[in-house]
Amino acid sequence: MQTETKYRDCNVVIQRCCPIEKVLRALGGKWKGIIISALYHEPHFYNALHRDIPGISRKTLTDQLNDLILLQIVKREEMDDYQKKVRYSLTPKGKSLFPIIQEMTNIINENL
Repeated sequence: MQTETKYRDCNVVIQRCCPIEKVLRALGGKWKGIIISALYHEPHFYNALHRDIPGISRKTLTDQLNDLILLQIVKREEMDDYQKKVRYSLTPKGKSLFPIIQEMTNIINENL
């Protein structure tokens, strides 16, 4: 996961102890919220997810999905058919995050 932030000596406490900083580093970035949003409404096969998110490269999509899988927000399922399709869906943890992300978005939008 590419969530490492450069902290100076006085901010080591923030890096290690602040739960908000941990969440923002884990879910931060340009694409994770968009991926969570796309998967909230329905599971997607990889290619369909890639088509539904304009501008994301395949490498970035794969990296972000892998991060979200490690965080147990996204579930990866290999389908038993001849094409070896992979379907991605939100875990219960991922589904519970979506309304929180939406509310944070609403708060930010109201105050800009």
